[in-house]
Amino acid sequence: MKFRSCKLMLISAALTSLPALGFAQAAPQAAQPAAWVAHDLNIDLHDLPGRYSCDDLWQKFHDVLLVLGARPDLKILTTRCGRASRSPSVRLQFSVPELVKPTPSRELIIDAAAATSRLEPGHPASLNDADCELLRQMKDRLLAPLSQRVVSFNLACSAPPSRRARFNVSVQTLKPLDSHARVAEEREPLLKRTN
Repeated sequence: MKFRSCKLMLISAALTSLPALGFAQAAPQAAQPAAWVAHDLNIDLHDLPGRYSCDDLWQKFHDVLLVLGARPDLKILTTRCGRASRSPSVRLQFSVPELVKPTPSRELIIDAAAATSRLEPGHPASLNDADCELLRQMKDRLLAPLSQRVVSFNLACSAPPSRRARFNVSVQTLKPLDSHARVAEEREPLLKRTN
């Protein structure tokens, strides 16, 4: 019996020391005031290694934007896609939360928290192993205009398949804490037009 008690005490002591060793789960991020900011982007993709149908491109951009914290009412228009082209065009209209300072003129501020989102094959589900070059162009043409902070990336898309590591992009984003947050009704519309 004494042996079991000692083992339990040792296990208990080891488990309580895990936070000191860095094994504790990350504390939830504090809520910060943010507002929905609208974006209207035209993205021309160039020389993709494979052909994408308009539906495939729509789904991939839709899923990536949702992972980045975009409001679900986004609009996507795809053109020059399908059998004839490897250089399609995508127009995106969407809103993402951005930090703001609370002022009396702002009628609605949503709560958002910083998060790191990782994009890779299988996350979101519509991205697959053949989408490395597509994700590289998304990083350059979608994430950069949004001022999203790319934390890390591995996009060795031109490496031979036998030496290619699994590709990924990690991005610092703001995620709304209330998924049903209302759209900000502000005196001046928050619309950023980026082409």
